[in-house]
Amino acid sequence: MLGFALQRTRIFVLIELLVACARGVHAYGLTSGNNIGSKPITHSFSVPLKNPRPKPTSLADKFIELWNDPRPITSLVASADASYVRTNENDVPYCVVSDEFDIGGESFQILLYPCGRFAGGSALTSSDNNNQVMSGAASAYLRYLPKRYGDEIDIAWRLRLSAYKQSLKGKDIRQEPTYLHVITSGGLPRSNNTWSAAMTFCSALEAVESLGRTTDWGSSIWSAEQVSKAYRDEYLFAEGEISVFAKRSGESLFALPLFAKGGLGSVYRAVNRSSTQEKTTNQREFKVGEVIVARNIPGLESDVQELKQQLVYPGIDYRIMTMTDKNGIPIFSTNSLESDEDKCQARLSLRPCGWKLQHQLWKGYGMQTDWPIEIDAGRLVKVAATRFNPESAIPRIVSAFKRDWRMYSLALAVALTPIPLALVTRNFVSFYVIPTTSMEPSLLKGDLMMVEKLPRIYERTHRGDVVLFRPPSALVDIVRNNGSQLSSSSLFVKRIVGLPGDEDIILVENNDVLINSKEAVGPDRNLCPDEPLRLINSYLKNGIGIKISKLGKDEVYVLGDCKAVSVDSRVFGPLPKENIVGKPIARIWPINRFKLFGPF
Repeated sequence: MLGFALQRTRIFVLIELLVACARGVHAYGLTSGNNIGSKPITHSFSVPLKNPRPKPTSLADKFIELWNDPRPITSLVASADASYVRTNENDVPYCVVSDEFDIGGESFQILLYPCGRFAGGSALTSSDNNNQVMSGAASAYLRYLPKRYGDEIDIAWRLRLSAYKQSLKGKDIRQEPTYLHVITSGGLPRSNNTWSAAMTFCSALEAVESLGRTTDWGSSIWSAEQVSKAYRDEYLFAEGEISVFAKRSGESLFALPLFAKGGLGSVYRAVNRSSTQEKTTNQREFKVGEVIVARNIPGLESDVQELKQQLVYPGIDYRIMTMTDKNGIPIFSTNSLESDEDKCQARLSLRPCGWKLQHQLWKGYGMQTDWPIEIDAGRLVKVAATRFNPESAIPRIVSAFKRDWRMYSLALAVALTPIPLALVTRNFVSFYVIPTTSMEPSLLKGDLMMVEKLPRIYERTHRGDVVLFRPPSALVDIVRNNGSQLSSSSLFVKRIVGLPGDEDIILVENNDVLINSKEAVGPDRNLCPDEPLRLINSYLKNGIGIKISKLGKDEVYVLGDCKAVSVDSRVFGPLPKENIVGKPIARIWPINRFKLFGPF
């Protein structure tokens, strides 16, 4: 996803803040700071990316790490070592952290996720000529390390990942690098190897990303395959430039007078501006990093229509990635320009917030080039509002329903459900996250399913339906023999292919199954990659269900859609139909694969 903030949990930051306050307010520098002016000072940096993120040394650090990790918490707790990800050659760290480096007296570091921020225990997700390969995007982020609480800095930065060849003796010989390709360049100028953006970097508790305030920021725009290979086989560096526009100290929500400084002050000014400046045709400030929303303003229909032609639509959230004056010189805010004319001629590079939205606008409206788009500030000054302006709420809601009415309708229905009905529904509808790859490609690992669990579920199932069931005793034994444990609420998901009375069930070559002398129903079960160790073969060797003459009146036969990894009735035999407890009625997540009422 584009532009994720990797902020530490604010609960723990607040605890640290209170502890430090006990030591004396002066430690936080709650005094006016130093502003170095609007003309930026540019610094270059080049740091190696080789050290895995240190493992937490205390329970509190472990909790903070789990809290901020975007991966499913169940996979992190169950994993023997969640700090590494299995690739097609060697394991690579989930997160690589650079050494701290100095920029104008301030400290920064780079965080790299070679297999992506959402990579689980394995990054092998696709197949290429029967060989497992990696897919997805690697992520890199710039993190600010303030010396005191309340320090903040306005910067624009460019980031490249460069790979240097290793010498035969393993020496660090800096030759001409290979710059790794990026999917998109963030802001302007466009580049095929450089990410660019601008933000105010601040203490975590003072971050408000809608207003361009963050602790760390970056994007998932590099190939996970290329980055992981470069990390394993070459010297991988993060290189780029950081332009410092201003530095301040004492920017704290605890500073007096209240609502004057820090994140709280920024929110107060945004709300105040929404009630005054944005309701008039007067000049308003634009600042890089902030999110703006176009509105339909009576009397300005022609202006809105012209913006639509440039892919700026009412109700869409756009982030200002970079900004220049009329001569192309980078600026941080239009307030740094003297005249209203110069402010109107400032050039804003805009990008919709979120990858899916960017692709929707790109494909739906015939965009010929990559994001961002560049717009004169004067074209936006009368119609653009912040997220904190109440007048932006209705356009955002209308736009959201136009883009994905099913998902937002479902969310609204859930939000408006009366409490008594919700309590009743809880017993008959639940949510289930697909935990493995055994149902690929129909259901992918991580898919969030809505499952109905009304009474007499079996009477509403048919051959080919996907069902959730409690594990039979044979499956429980298999799990326990592998050193794992099941809870009383553990469920498995498979597809019913055999019904009571079916005959001549037999495992044939290629691990396929015949039922009643016909191939089992379902999708092509050869579309998913083999598990590297092919453990399924050892299970099938002594499988209970590899040959069954006839299913009993209370038995069904279930298979996974990925025969290369699925432990199913071939292994543990027929499933008692009384074990079936539910069937999926909707796939809620990911949004781009939303599906209501199947079939799955």
